[in-house]
Amino acid sequence: MLRIFKIVLFILAVMGLVSLTVLIKHENTDIWVKDITVNIYRPTEIGFLSSDIILSELGNIDSIQTLTLREAEIESIEELLIVNPHIEHVDSYMTLDGKLLINVSEKVPVIRIYDTDGKSLYVDKHGNFIPLSNRYTPRVIIASGYIGDMNIKLSSNIYDSIYINTPLNNVFHINNLILKNELLKSQIGQVYVNSIGEYDLIPMLGNHIIKLGKTDNIKQKIENLTSYYKKNLVTEGWNKYRTINLKYKDQIVCTKK
Repeated sequence: MLRIFKIVLFILAVMGLVSLTVLIKHENTDIWVKDITVNIYRPTEIGFLSSDIILSELGNIDSIQTLTLREAEIESIEELLIVNPHIEHVDSYMTLDGKLLINVSEKVPVIRIYDTDGKSLYVDKHGNFIPLSNRYTPRVIIASGYIGDMNIKLSSNIYDSIYINTPLNNVFHINNLILKNELLKSQIGQVYVNSIGEYDLIPMLGNHIIKLGKTDNIKQKIENLTSYYKKNLVTEGWNKYRTINLKYKDQIVCTKK
């Protein structure tokens, strides 16, 4: 009997909570927008976005602050902001005291890619394209060389079929392998595509070039490079060789200066 009473009490409590939530949501639709707060989430202090940029995209702020939640149309605000190519996700809601909160997650670039004509853009970890910004220049690995003309729609993604098996997709894949490697992600500064479609790595330390060749067995090549660095850097240093060649399967051929 006691168990049945507890179950009934629990059901009534849940129903009461749901009813209260619906009531609050309904009453909130008539709350006036008294203030707007923008929160931007990103791993760095400075980025592509600012509160002023977000608010400017909402148009006339004074007009928004004369609306109720029902008129402000939260979903419309989110739809308006999400088209910004620097925004990954946006969520907004109204508090009981009339404050409109807008939470924005900023896209985080992992590589900057230059095409043959010198035009460039960023790509985030999800493969989304990000345009340049006069406000912020992130420090990421650079990819350049014979990549071709990047006449790209920002709404597309590097995983789209049109980019598969292209230099654009290949440098992104190589970059991902580098970023997963604790040693290489602090050592490699550039990925270069040469005229015959082979890939070189340019380190930030040491005056040498790492030749990967084609992208076949690329993961193994990266692992071989890591093993070589760990075994030989202490004894040989960064500047003994002009090239470190990993083009050939299970071989590392070094050319002295």
